[in-house]
Amino acid sequence: MCMIFNHKKGSDPMLKIFTTQLMGKFKHIQDNHEMVIEDISRLLAQTITGGGTVYFQGQNELQGVALEAIDGADRLPSCAILEPETELTDRDTVIMFGKYDDDESFAKLATIYKETGASVIGVAATRKDQAQALRDSVHFYINTGLTSGLVPDEDGERIGHPSLLVSLFVYHAIYLTTKEILDEHGVEL
Repeated sequence: MCMIFNHKKGSDPMLKIFTTQLMGKFKHIQDNHEMVIEDISRLLAQTITGGGTVYFQGQNELQGVALEAIDGADRLPSCAILEPETELTDRDTVIMFGKYDDDESFAKLATIYKETGASVIGVAATRKDQAQALRDSVHFYINTGLTSGLVPDEDGERIGHPSLLVSLFVYHAIYLTTKEILDEHGVEL
């Protein structure tokens, strides 16, 4: 049996809501974390020019950010994906992308990385009335603000949870600012 579904072109309210809400998340990150992004970018510039490595770690689907940072068109020098056997030093920086701030096991990894002397950056969503485990375990933290889906469906459930998209926005904000700092100091990429 073949079913035919009709859909009016250009009349998708869910897509419009998703786009509006997603742009709001991007704006929230830009407005509330501009100074932190600049501090993180200065740290990355120091890591890159000081002979260290910037390691990326993404939890679950957020491994996509690490892949983008290493294999994408916009990548910085001296970057790698953090592997279990990596031996961190005090010249290194680790950027951890997680879904939620209250993930105790992810926060414990941040503490282990800090104990090596490496600088540690956390990116995740902070949920109301939940522990801020990752935030409390890193040197710098960016709250993505993405605690649920962006679009209500017909049953009132919220769908469209673009954690990877929002994390990629954070990565590109850091990348662009770091590149600008390196360019100002005559460091070629």
